[in-house]
Amino acid sequence: MLNPELDKQFSIEQLGLLYKQSTAAFAATIAVLSYILFWIHDLVNIFNQVIWVSAVITLNLYLLVWMYFVRRTTLKADMNTDKANRFIFIYQIQSILHGFTWGTLPFMLAGLTSPEMKFFAYIVLCGMAAGAIGTTAMIYRIYLSFMLPMMLPVILTQLFLHEYFKLFSVTTLQLLIIFVISLIVLAHTHYQSIKQSIILMLENKQLLRNTTRSYKKAQAASQAKSSFLAHMSHELRTPLNAVIGYSEIIYDNANDKDFESIPKDAKKITQAGKHLLALINNVLDLSKIESGKMDVYIENINIDDLLHEVEASIETAISKNKNIFIFEIADNISHIKSDKTKLSQILINIIGNAAKFTDHGEVAITVQETNDSLQLSISDTGIGMTEKQLKDLNTPFTQADISTTRKHGGTGLGMALTEHLTKILGITMEVKSEPNKGTHFKLTIPLNYKHA
Repeated sequence: MLNPELDKQFSIEQLGLLYKQSTAAFAATIAVLSYILFWIHDLVNIFNQVIWVSAVITLNLYLLVWMYFVRRTTLKADMNTDKANRFIFIYQIQSILHGFTWGTLPFMLAGLTSPEMKFFAYIVLCGMAAGAIGTTAMIYRIYLSFMLPMMLPVILTQLFLHEYFKLFSVTTLQLLIIFVISLIVLAHTHYQSIKQSIILMLENKQLLRNTTRSYKKAQAASQAKSSFLAHMSHELRTPLNAVIGYSEIIYDNANDKDFESIPKDAKKITQAGKHLLALINNVLDLSKIESGKMDVYIENINIDDLLHEVEASIETAISKNKNIFIFEIADNISHIKSDKTKLSQILINIIGNAAKFTDHGEVAITVQETNDSLQLSISDTGIGMTEKQLKDLNTPFTQADISTTRKHGGTGLGMALTEHLTKILGITMEVKSEPNKGTHFKLTIPLNYKHA
C-alpha cells in the first residue's frame, strides 16, 4: 500500500514506462504488418486488404500522435496524476481498437483452405499476444484491452459458429485457449513484478528527496551558525569593550579626583554588563531547551506589575528610537499562574524587537482576559517583515538579512528562544507582518499553567 504522495506518482511512472515501450510497439507492428502483406498480398481480396491495412496504419498514427503529446507534456514539466491517467486511458482505447483489428486477420484468411495459412494466422495472433506482454504489461488492464479483443472473437466464433467459419481444428483451438490463459497469468505476474519495481523506485526517489532536503537544512543550519558566531563575536565584544573602556575611565577619573562622572560611567558599565549577560543567557537557555533540561517554576503573577517591570527593562530601547510606548490593560485582570521569569523573557524579546525595529513610531500592548486565557497583543509601526522573513523568524541563528543585522545588531537567537519558551508554557503565538507597516504578535496565555 502506497502512501498518498507516492500513490500520486505511481500512474506517472507507469505512463513513463508505457511511453518508453511505445516505440518498440510501433516498430514491431510495422514489421509484422510488412511480413503479413508479403505473404497474403496475392491471396486475399485487395479491397479487404486495403481496409485492414488502413485500419492498422491509422491506429499506429494514433499511437504516434499520443507519443508526441506525452513527450510534449513531459518536457514542459506539466505532467500530473490526472493527466497521466488521461493519457493511459487514451492509450487503452487505442489498444482495444488495435486488438479488434488484429483479431479480424483470421476471418480475412478464413476462405483459404491451406493448412499453412491457417497456421500462419494462428502464429500471428499468438506472436502478437505474447509480444504485447513486453510493451503493455506494465499496465495490466491495457494488456487485456489489447489481447482479449484480438483473441476472444476468434475463440468464440470457433466454439459456437464453427460451421460458418472453420478457422482452426479442435486441437488447435484447445491449444489457443490454453495459450491465452497462460499469457493472461504470465502478463499478470509480469505486471506485479513491474509494479513492485515502480514502488521501490518511487520509495527510493522519496528517500533521496528527503535526504537532499535534510542535507540542505543541515547546510543552512551550518551557514546560520557560522553567521551567528560572526555576529555573536561582534555582539559580545561591544559590551565587553564598554565595560573595559568605562572601567579605565573610572580609574583615570578616580586618580584625577573627578568623582562627579563616576556614577554615570558606572551606570554605563552596568548596562553593558546586563547586555552581555542577556546575550550569554540566551545562548545558555537555548542550549538547555534543546537538551531538555529547562525547568519551569510556577507562581502567581500580577500582570500589571509584570508589564511595568518589562517596561522598565526595555525603557532604554524604547526611548533610543524616539518611540511611544502604549499600554491598554483591561481592569478585570489580576493574576495568572505561570513561570514569571520565562514569561518576562518572552515579552522582553518581543517588545525589545518591536522597539529596536521601530523608529519614531509606536509600540502598543493590549491585554484582555477570556474564560481560561489571557489575550496579549504586541504591535508596532516598524519596518515589518516579508513572508520569507516570517518563515525564518523562529530559526535559531537566523536574522532578517545582512543589512538589518548591521543596522540593528542582534544574534538571531531571541525569537527562536521565544518560540521554545512559549511551547514550554503552553502559550499560542501568532504573528502577522507587512513590510514598512509593522508587526503584530498575539499571545494566548493560559490562566493556569498545565504541565505538558
